Amino acid sequence: MEIPKKLKDEIWEYCRMNDIPNIDEFIIKMVQQGYTVEKFGATPLGTGEVTEVEKVVEVVKEVPVEKIVEVVKEVPVEKVVEKEIYITDDEQVNELKQKLIDTQDESSTYLTNLSEKDKEIDNLKKETRKIQDGFVGMTNKCDNLIKEKSKLEKEIERLNTELEEEKKKNNKGNDIYGDEKKGGWFGSNLLNRR
Repeated sequence: MEIPKKLKDEIWEYCRMNDIPNIDEFIIKMVQQGYTVEKFGATPLGTGEVTEVEKVVEVVKEVPVEKIVEVVKEVPVEKVVEKEIYITDDEQVNELKQKLIDTQDESSTYLTNLSEKDKEIDNLKKETRKIQDGFVGMTNKCDNLIKEKSKLEKEIERLNTELEEEKKKNNKGNDIYGDEKKGGWFGSNLLNRR
């Protein structure tokens, strides 16, 4: 059987306020009591529980009976509200505040130093780029000088070759010391005439 939500919530609230731990057992007890009242009528005395019912087959004469009416009265219940109050130690609070301020100062100093370090790194990167650019320029100059040296060496080699050829051409017939046996003795200016 399902109990309507509103009724179930009211029962749970009642059990909570009256420190009733087993709600299901309480609900079963209330159903039994209600059924007993419905079956046998309300009894002003006793527990309201019937342990055994005897079936009697008799002829019963109608006798006027006064009706017993059960009056249900709502009684306001004072609800105790517990409120947690925190007691603080002002000295400890002040210490924590000071630690917080110190930590914020340290954090600010750290961030400032970090910003300065970032600027230094940027400057070093710029200088490194300048050096690299200069190195590339020097490398290009060196390559150009090597090429120029190679050209000059080839030119010198070509000129030396030409000079040797000119020397060979000019040495023919210009023997003033008589090596070709046309002239006089060594150091002599006399010519041998034959």
